[in-house]
Amino acid sequence: MPAETSFIGPFIPLQGSDLRSQDLSSQINGSLQTFTVQESFQSIRIFVFLNGLFQGPAGGTFIQVNSSTTFTISEVPQTGDNLSVIYSPAIKSN
Repeated sequence: MPAETSFIGPFIPLQGSDLRSQDLSSQINGSLQTFTVQESFQSIRIFVFLNGLFQGPAGGTFIQVNSSTTFTISEVPQTGDNLSVIYSPAIKSN
């Protein structure tokens, strides 16, 4: 089961949501560049780390958000690499 953590730091989530983290390393196969997060996230609040290095903001050169649960990175992670994300869940309307 993916780890989930609350985060208090420089990126303060909007509207009371908590930042969460997920390890996506199990999705790496040496050719895949699109990855899926287990729940919907705010597209401007996903932070991707490849082997511990921040890959830049969503919408930048390295990260493109495809849907509320998927994103593509420009780098092709290789088997054995570590891929993790910190994100704010999508805000659910009542």
